[in-house]
Amino acid sequence: MEVSKGDPFIELENVNQRYTLGGHTIDALNSINLSIFREEFIMVMGPSGSGKSTLINVMAGLERPSAGTVHIDQEELSTLSDRELCQLRRHKLGFVFQFFNLHPVLNALENVELPMLISGIKRADREPRALELLRLVNLENRKHHQPHELSGGEKQRVGIARSLANDPDVILADEPTGDLDSAIGSEIMSLLSSLNKTHKKTIVCVTHDEEMLKTGMRLIKMEDGYIISDSYL
Repeated sequence: MEVSKGDPFIELENVNQRYTLGGHTIDALNSINLSIFREEFIMVMGPSGSGKSTLINVMAGLERPSAGTVHIDQEELSTLSDRELCQLRRHKLGFVFQFFNLHPVLNALENVELPMLISGIKRADREPRALELLRLVNLENRKHHQPHELSGGEKQRVGIARSLANDPDVILADEPTGDLDSAIGSEIMSLLSSLNKTHKKTIVCVTHDEEMLKTGMRLIKMEDGYIISDSYL
């Protein structure tokens, strides 16, 4: 189902990303033109090395492209200082990772609070917000557990709660089910779907699992750094 358009929230125009490794040139992204609109749920698929993760990194401003332009909410990233870019990411983008990236010595509540702490939000405001988010992912009863005391699925739900800490417009998820079994992976995808449908979050999800396609509304396929197809499901 296609959503109403409006202006793109994220837009890539003629983006290329080239690396030089050991004297060899690798073209990770080639002539990428892509518009992402609010409230879409986009799946990005392709074989290993097709450019999926590089696409997410460039889209988020974590890497500056070799050529082309990237806009987030109509701001061109190349015109921003590193500090301005960090501020934009902090408040408009949330990240979910394959291997969770939780701080090992912090409990679930503290991990969710961490982005708010970095943003300068007072503790009196951080803790109620973090509890609300753990409740949203059904983990309030595990709030005092550290990552080593949580299952893989629980860690990823903490990661999703953390990605929502600063109420971002877009969640960028790079293989969020890649380290989980199929049943738990389906639960995580259902949670992301709920964030999209109920909480109106735009989701861009890199995955290799075709079973996850039933969750998304738009499919982008990549190969050798190119977008080879882009269609609504």
